[in-house]
Amino acid sequence: MNTALKEWAAVVRALELGRQIVLLRKGGIAESQGRFEVTNREFLLYPTYEHQEERFFVPERKEVVAESFAGRKPGQVRIGSWARVEEVIRLSDGAFLPHAGADHVYSEAFVEQRRQYKPDHPLYVLVLRVFILPKPFMLAERPEDAGCRSWVSLAEDIDVSGSTPVLSDEEFSVRMKNLVASLRGPSQ
Repeated sequence: MNTALKEWAAVVRALELGRQIVLLRKGGIAESQGRFEVTNREFLLYPTYEHQEERFFVPERKEVVAESFAGRKPGQVRIGSWARVEEVIRLSDGAFLPHAGADHVYSEAFVEQRRQYKPDHPLYVLVLRVFILPKPFMLAERPEDAGCRSWVSLAEDIDVSGSTPVLSDEEFSVRMKNLVASLRGPSQ
């Protein structure tokens, strides 16, 4: 696998620990047509630090910010996990927090910032099944991967065979079912 989705390192850490099963996306500045698209259903998680701020995380989960910096090496990216998109939910009103329960680490400040950024664009909730690689890979940062873009193609393939799911099948299924029902509402 060589396709990776860039995400804040603290969010990647939360995904790897099972503290979160979702990502919120609208699209980065360098996105095609300025909108986020799910171009791949399976991808590596590429941790980034640009724009990551402690205020964007709920107080009871801020430890993931500190943990995300542990072992960080300048000029290198640690790839330790990959994800499969199980569900994509489009929220036109941006109402995420009242329905998301504890399956995320995002603060109100972050969700509001996402909602206000390109307010005419929908907010996408990606429900992810996350897997830990048998061993992490250290890759050199490349200039072509920099900037506000979601997707990057790595210079080399990473073998994901032997990966372990973060959550058991049963736990993930229950959490996903509850989250999706809450976000979509009883009529959908």
